[in-house]
Amino acid sequence: MRTASPGLVLVVGLAVVVVAATAPAGLHGRAVPVSSWIVWSVVPVAAVALLRSKRGGLVVAARQLTLLLPTVLMLTLPAVLFAAASGGAVVGGALLARSLATAAAGLATVIYLGPVELIAGLRALRLPERFVDVIHAMMVGLAAIVRQVTDMLRARTARGTGRAPWSDLVSAPGETLRGFGRITAALLLRSLERAESLERARRARGAGRW
Repeated sequence: MRTASPGLVLVVGLAVVVVAATAPAGLHGRAVPVSSWIVWSVVPVAAVALLRSKRGGLVVAARQLTLLLPTVLMLTLPAVLFAAASGGAVVGGALLARSLATAAAGLATVIYLGPVELIAGLRALRLPERFVDVIHAMMVGLAAIVRQVTDMLRARTARGTGRAPWSDLVSAPGETLRGFGRITAALLLRSLERAESLERARRARGAGRW
């Protein structure tokens, strides 16, 4: 199902991201406004509802946003802990809620539009052509990485190791981390090669000439 106005959806999604990201979080000794908590509560719910209308299924939509949690925690946890130590647990919780709501709004917008309609939305907003081409090339690279990860996980499952990826982290942390390092390096090289081949094919069709 295609979106009738990808440019409008993109503008609304970015506006929600800005509202969630700029809602006061109680820094500088100020109390966290009730309106901020309302925004941070409504935005994730709205993001799930948006994905449910596009993808179908509440569980699928919620799972897509749940994948954000580890990344958001990794990026914001140091700031949250520092804010909680200096300004109290309420401030730390507010920063975490703001980060989750902002990330949920951004991810929901991107997933709802999809790669093709996202590029169409950027072009509808009449952004600079080179900027759109850079975003397009970046998305091609990300899609290649996702495919490579999927293939590697499928191959691992087919080998039937029967062990969780991080099962040896406690007993052999050095070897486990080195193994994941080798996998990551191989993934990046294979993804780069795939992205370059896709970019050459795209340019051969006459797209994105600068």
